[in-house]
Amino acid sequence: MAKNNKYQQLVDELGSLVGGKANISYFTHCVTRLRFNFKDKSLVDTAKIESISGVMGTQWAGNQLQIIIGSGVDEVYDMVCNKYELEKEDSIDENLDEDKKLTLKTLLPTLLDTLTSILAPIIPAIVACGLLQGVLYSAMSFGWLDANSDTYVFFFNCAQAAFYFLPVLIGYSAGQRFKCNPYLAATTSAIIMLPSLAALAGTTVKLFGIIPITYAGYSSSVVPAILTVYFESHVEKLCKKFVPKMIDIILTPLISVMISAVVGWALLAPIGGWIGTFVAEGILWLYNTLGPVGGAVCGAIYPFMLMSGMQVAMSPIIAQNLATLGYDFLYPVTSAASNSAMAACAIYIFLKARKENVKSVGLSTGVTALIGVTEPVLFSLITKYRKALIATVIGGAVGGAIMALFKVKYLSFGFVPFGTIVLAMCDTFVYYLIGVFVSMAVAVVVMMLLKWSDEE
Repeated sequence: MAKNNKYQQLVDELGSLVGGKANISYFTHCVTRLRFNFKDKSLVDTAKIESISGVMGTQWAGNQLQIIIGSGVDEVYDMVCNKYELEKEDSIDENLDEDKKLTLKTLLPTLLDTLTSILAPIIPAIVACGLLQGVLYSAMSFGWLDANSDTYVFFFNCAQAAFYFLPVLIGYSAGQRFKCNPYLAATTSAIIMLPSLAALAGTTVKLFGIIPITYAGYSSSVVPAILTVYFESHVEKLCKKFVPKMIDIILTPLISVMISAVVGWALLAPIGGWIGTFVAEGILWLYNTLGPVGGAVCGAIYPFMLMSGMQVAMSPIIAQNLATLGYDFLYPVTSAASNSAMAACAIYIFLKARKENVKSVGLSTGVTALIGVTEPVLFSLITKYRKALIATVIGGAVGGAIMALFKVKYLSFGFVPFGTIVLAMCDTFVYYLIGVFVSMAVAVVVMMLLKWSDEE
């Protein structure tokens, strides 16, 4: 029973917080969420439910309350059914949910929901490493730690772990989302980012003398792992269908991992990388061709690039700018503008939220976002609250337009808006500050106009 301790408080208190067994008309679950239908919604106390350890959040979908648990949802579902003597229902396949049919109207929400369901379980790892990065950058900025000291180097490398091995974390979580073996999914994702193969980046080989594979570095990426695991989920289902049960435990893992690794390296990971490069080149074209309008678009789409790991593809362009021009102009219109808006949203949430757990997340992630580490706020707040995402997009767009209008410069790779602000101190520094603070102000105004609440 020890394994149940994490969710015991939730199970014990849930009955009274949803109005008792008599108020439950239907109860099921999906890959990450408990799903309740009630006779009387007014009897449900979502604020208290969200304050319980183990609950990542709640969401109303029509008359259905969804309690976001993450990877332990099966365990919690069984515990709730046993305690309150509820009839167990088959889990919902979110991919077949009628509400999830892909249309032009539902495409973006469906993609965001898929990304969120994959990223939500790994938020603690991202937050841990993100906060450690923030602490280190602050300590270095104030002169408390030398960047060359053994202490700094050790903790700096610790802080990179969740980001460097992000494909493995993504693989495991995507395996649960797409209903295949998450351990096999994590293994395939690890193969896609093997350092020994990444060291051969640019080298092309032919498997069996036929299948071309060009090695590349996929650490810290998101899209290659998701695409590969999605493919692997179908391979595994086919194996389960045709492989005799007697040898299923031997053949299915071997076939699933090996076929997915080959297809991943040969096709899916390059497609994911190409998408990132295409977006990065598109941003460069927007900036050079459309000026402030292009800057607005760049600032608006940056959160979506960050969600999918595509921002990494901008690094070669930024490096080229630094080498040829002595400065970069993409940092200000993308990272600086968008990060500022995200930080403002987080601080607004800290000030306005009524739930203590939401307030604490708003404060901690808001501070790190100001320093320049935005994955924690993006995955824990911005993707969770649609109004915060809208505010981030609009704030980033206005800030990006200002940065592009005045051709704001940034002198090296750094942490924006304030982590390495010294790198913005050149002839466009005043406009950099204007862009940053306007992004923050616009984001806050939008949050106010949309009447953001932690009950949404």
